[in-house]
Amino acid sequence: MIEPKSRESTTAPTISGLIPSDGPWPVSRRLAGIGLIMARRLVVLGGLTARSALRRHGRPRPPDTWLLDTITALGPAFVKVAQMLSTRADLLPPEKCQALAALHDNVLPMPARELAPVLVRSLGAATARTIVEQADQRGGPVASGSIACVYRATLPDGRDVAVKVRRPGIGATLRIDLTIMRRCGRLLSFLPGMRGVPVAEIIGQLSNAVYAQLDFDQERRNLVLLREILDEQPGVHVPAVHEDLCGDGVLTMEFLSGLRRRTPDMLTADERTGAVLAALHAVYQMLFHDGLVHCDLHPGNLYLGPGAEATIVDAGFTVRLSQHAQDKFSSFFYYMSVGKGEKCADVVLSTATPYSRTDVAGFRAEIIALIESHTGVPAAEFDLIHFATKLFDIQRRYHLYADPQFVFPILSLLVLEGTVREFAPDIAFQDEAIPFLAGAMISRTLQMAKQQT
Repeated sequence: MIEPKSRESTTAPTISGLIPSDGPWPVSRRLAGIGLIMARRLVVLGGLTARSALRRHGRPRPPDTWLLDTITALGPAFVKVAQMLSTRADLLPPEKCQALAALHDNVLPMPARELAPVLVRSLGAATARTIVEQADQRGGPVASGSIACVYRATLPDGRDVAVKVRRPGIGATLRIDLTIMRRCGRLLSFLPGMRGVPVAEIIGQLSNAVYAQLDFDQERRNLVLLREILDEQPGVHVPAVHEDLCGDGVLTMEFLSGLRRRTPDMLTADERTGAVLAALHAVYQMLFHDGLVHCDLHPGNLYLGPGAEATIVDAGFTVRLSQHAQDKFSSFFYYMSVGKGEKCADVVLSTATPYSRTDVAGFRAEIIALIESHTGVPAAEFDLIHFATKLFDIQRRYHLYADPQFVFPILSLLVLEGTVREFAPDIAFQDEAIPFLAGAMISRTLQMAKQQT
């Protein structure tokens, strides 16, 4: 791999860190509130189960709508963790991932009385007044989520900006709920059926990823880093950050007009192909050369447009891979492309936490069979979604719990492949990676040789 250039002020975080702990009283009060919510939801579940039992024989299953409504009622921390869990096909069956993927941030925009103090503290009274007045004139934010809202404003100096403002008090709310989840994870790990399963580690990793989205200063650095990395990638745009208009809980970027979700029929064939290649090459550049993973490239953060262009926005869930994880992922991708199943199995085993009774020989045999079944398949027909689903299913059945530093790059590509197949299904997904992968591996080899001399 290419060793990233020195970027002391723009280095994206790895998946680590600690969530500050609250005192016993806030946690106790919140636990009581959660208990009340769950009591009400269980009453609802009882009614649904009874009605279901009357309509059909057999043991009724709770409907997905009940699960989603319950998670939503529990609050933004639970929604965010469940949303991330929906991408972890290595941990949950596909049908559960699909159900959780239907979760959305069901929140109202911040009223002006909450917006103004945050803006005044970070940007000053005059700028805050301009943004609030224009937000009212435009009918509120252009986007609204559990953690933040985004507002458009034209400043007196002529700059057209997008201002992302963190919700007041959301830090304390997430901190308490994530603390409760982590403690519950530690307790679950002692249950007989869960011994050997890294429940606490999994919940801790998900919690850290959610809590990191509160750090707007880090997201600012992520955006600057993405823009720098992709500066020479043709057809790729990342909004510029207005450093002088950022502060505690406020991130200001250039407003990119014309961004909207487009369907394939809204672009010409050449535009579709060019835009998809631009996005795909950008992701391969980040993964193989820079060890950077944008974990949230869904259609709300990736826009394909006219002129064969791709625009990437929102870098709140972006992580830097360790050099070890970067090497392992690149090796797996390479061995997969050349059909070396035994080597792929070695890589997975070296990056996963095994269960005490894991059948390593059985796991190796299934991985080899999986790789062989995809070797020789025409590149344009290679289905990463099917491949990854089978890979995660094998890991799950053999109780191998993957390090997210290895899983997140695959999941990032899975999200992107849906767009690739929709807009340009004939693109050779694997072939497009080879130049980036080969160049990165050669550069890494040369660098290691240089270090040894």
